[in-house]
Amino acid sequence: MIQLNLFEPSIIKFDHLVADTPRQAYYKVWLESLMGKYLVRKESGTKKHTLDKRIWKFDDFVQAEKFYIRKVKEKTNPNRKSKRKYNFAKK
Repeated sequence: MIQLNLFEPSIIKFDHLVADTPRQAYYKVWLESLMGKYLVRKESGTKKHTLDKRIWKFDDFVQAEKFYIRKVKEKTNPNRKSKRKYNFAKK
């Protein structure tokens, strides 16, 4: 069981993915709770620049978690069509 803060976001899950590309692409995704809602946030870019930030809002934790897991699986799929093949960053 996770104790959630009502007025500040509480990060429930977080993954940092990196791709072996010339510009060192990265993809960060996290699931957080804020005031009874669930958000999946993502940030992506290169070592030098953040190129994109997005937020998806959910009323239900189960739906938010499914979306989060799907995003991580899509990005780490070695058979994906994109040239960027992401792996989990070393901690």
